Amino acid sequence: MKFEIDPQICTNCGICISECPSKTIRREKDSARIMSEGCIECSHCGMVCPVNAVRVDGKELPGYPEDVTQLTTEELQDHLMLSKRSVRHYKSAPINKEDLKSIIKIGETTATATNSQYCDALLFHGPEVPVLAADLARILLKVVRIGQNPLGRLLLKAGGLGRYAKKEVITGFYQLLKQTVDGKADPLFHRAPTVVVLTYPAKRGKRFGRTDCALAGENMMLSAHARGIGSCMIGFAESALYSKKHRAKIGIPEDRKIGLIFTLGYPDKKYSRYPVRESWDINLSD
Repeated sequence: MKFEIDPQICTNCGICISECPSKTIRREKDSARIMSEGCIECSHCGMVCPVNAVRVDGKELPGYPEDVTQLTTEELQDHLMLSKRSVRHYKSAPINKEDLKSIIKIGETTATATNSQYCDALLFHGPEVPVLAADLARILLKVVRIGQNPLGRLLLKAGGLGRYAKKEVITGFYQLLKQTVDGKADPLFHRAPTVVVLTYPAKRGKRFGRTDCALAGENMMLSAHARGIGSCMIGFAESALYSKKHRAKIGIPEDRKIGLIFTLGYPDKKYSRYPVRESWDINLSD
């Protein structure tokens, strides 16, 4: 797919630039421009654009219904799932405790393989989040140093991490991690007020533990979205906690592994359109 910004419509407000997770949008003289190299085609720029200037293969992104109260139950459920986004910009306000209890309950009652109920959760709130971010940043700094030399970048590419192997990307992330240790940035949790860590038993949950956590986590994030609370899965945080020693430091028992880590918080951006994705091209004709 080809993502472009129509310069005749764009007001150069910069909202798309701050929202872009891959940092591939540049502000030019009269409008913003999407750099094709590095774009992950997530549609976030188009979903937050206040003037609908983004085009995908020459077409506008589909807009939300003007009045969701007029939707049928099925349509409302579809809208809930289609409009859920990976939120990376949060307000500082803590999550309402009653809402958080309801979200946790949804996770607890999610169906699991053979009703094993192996999934468990750790929650980090408020001032605990930047402390956690700093701890993980210290671990990741050691890993990122590997990518600061040509051989290390080749290893990243060989491991299927080519989009992270560019020198400027590694250098930028390294600097952000250093700032995270000092409490001046947070590229891991995006300054979210709450972080959820779902775990499963390493031995008993070997076959379906990660799947159970993924199902519970998705249900929790959809429940949060229905309450106006955003979320985002955080793969880098999970990567940092690769050893039992590191997991034990944040309170995870040695006999448990991480199934999913995600943030929760109130979004500080307004989304107005659905994303565009590649079609599965399934033929349902008789």
